[in-house]
Amino acid sequence: MSKRPLFKNKQSLGLFYAIFSAATFGLIPLFSLPIIHGGISTETTLVYRFGVATLILLPIIYFSGHSLYVKLADLLKLAGVSTLYMLAVLLFFNAFTHLPSSIVATLQYLYPVMVMLIMIGLFGEKFNWRIVLAVGLSVTGVAFLSQSPGIEESIEPGAGADAGNYFFGIILALVSGLCNALYIVSLKVARLSHINSLVMTFYVMGFGGLYSFINALFNVTLQWITTPAELGLAFMLALVTAVLSNLTLILAVQHVGPTMVSILGVMEPLTAVTCGILVFGEPLSIQLVLGIIIISIAVFMVLFKPAS
Repeated sequence: MSKRPLFKNKQSLGLFYAIFSAATFGLIPLFSLPIIHGGISTETTLVYRFGVATLILLPIIYFSGHSLYVKLADLLKLAGVSTLYMLAVLLFFNAFTHLPSSIVATLQYLYPVMVMLIMIGLFGEKFNWRIVLAVGLSVTGVAFLSQSPGIEESIEPGAGADAGNYFFGIILALVSGLCNALYIVSLKVARLSHINSLVMTFYVMGFGGLYSFINALFNVTLQWITTPAELGLAFMLALVTAVLSNLTLILAVQHVGPTMVSILGVMEPLTAVTCGILVFGEPLSIQLVLGIIIISIAVFMVLFKPAS
């Protein structure tokens, strides 16, 4: 008796990768907040996230028989892709010093709109009203999630609005979203699909670690993590939210393309909010319930395409 495959086709597998990637990205607060609240800087936390992820991938790549060798042209492309990713992360965190985190999260999550416009305008992707509606619903759902009580304290101690730099914070959040959109699109259009996904993830993590280390040195915020609990959290932060999330993101983009992946990225804030309720004791509000319902509709529209 033959076993039925778990996923019927490449697109179904790609959608699974996209959801899994977004959900694991959404676990960043679960592992990073205890480290940051323990007095470790966000810059140091990023160094450990990318650095440990790179070390985790080394033995996996070795024992799987893959080579780390890539052509110089491909290495330069990987450096550029990684730069976009790191800029998105750094600008995202810097925006919190100028704006409330709810506004930052909503503005940064405009990146699915940016991905859709880039793919339609520059790469000739077919305009689809169902996808447009799904993007609109997902952004609306994230806006509801971001306005829920307790969200303001969920990112970093001391983060808050600076009225004098409010407009600058908006620019930072929007550029962060644009960098994230360009990162997702570049995974598709940089023509790196001939590179093994594990190897590509290794280079993205490696460059990310290098950029994070330089940033921490520049800001004089580099610290050692010494307690067993914080080291364990740093390891899980690297394994779950860097290795697994970025590997499945690369696979998802290769299977279903940037637009679908960016829409299903809505699972990231949904997972983060769920962790906030279950782990950090944040209240369940009407805004949260509405946001979850709207997001569920958007995801349903992407996953269950009507028959043509």
